[in-house]
Amino acid sequence: MITPKNPKPTALVVGPMKCGTSWIHEYFESRRDICLPSGVKETFYYDRYHHRGLAWYERHFRHFAPDQNVAIIEVGPSLFHASGTAAPKIFEELGDIPIVVTLRDPVKRAWSHYQHMARGYTKLPVHQAVQKFPEIIEASRYSKHLPIWKAHFSRVTLLQQSDLAEDPDGYVKTLSNGLSLPIKDAGNMAERRVNEATAPRSYVLARIGRYGARALRFIGLYSVVNALKSAGLKSVFFSGGKTAEAGCDRQRFEFPRRVAGI
Repeated sequence: MITPKNPKPTALVVGPMKCGTSWIHEYFESRRDICLPSGVKETFYYDRYHHRGLAWYERHFRHFAPDQNVAIIEVGPSLFHASGTAAPKIFEELGDIPIVVTLRDPVKRAWSHYQHMARGYTKLPVHQAVQKFPEIIEASRYSKHLPIWKAHFSRVTLLQQSDLAEDPDGYVKTLSNGLSLPIKDAGNMAERRVNEATAPRSYVLARIGRYGARALRFIGLYSVVNALKSAGLKSVFFSGGKTAEAGCDRQRFEFPRRVAGI
């Protein structure tokens, strides 16, 4: 039951990242009947900031309106590979809520994740980056993390990114049913590509943008970050290079399954 006094998520989309979670978040925004975290897509409460306490987390949803919102949902793609610590915390604080997991080809997902890390986190070649940032591989280990989510929650819905491209309305129906939401079709979101991974035109600019935005979010200045995005600075910092898919097709030899361990 949603309580206006202490609103908490009634469902979560836990990722992993680079599997269509940004599209899902924008679809929820377009519906206008879902309460999402205020001012920010991800709170990182259950994997980075749990020490801040449940009251801090609940403040992200205090705009919940019972007469307008049918659910409170966070899309947190970094949670999937944090299953061992995140899943039990979520179950303890939110109960046996519906969970959605998004999947795609694990090698393509990992390559796209690596391209994301190149946007300000690392300039290392892929074989070194996966050692420094094990989450690049870890988030593609579906057979390791899915059983943990299923052990804690009785309703875990799986979505395939390929279904989003081939049948967006069917994808939305599965998503909505999994979260017990009224079904609303994808509408003009159906053909939209959201947060497609590209290499930045400048690693230095990307790093400044990445850590600057993270610092502002850390102290709660979400509105400043959003204003800078609206001004078009996100594309200045993070765009300009090739797409992750193109890189994956050309450089699969650098990222073989036997090396990735997925």
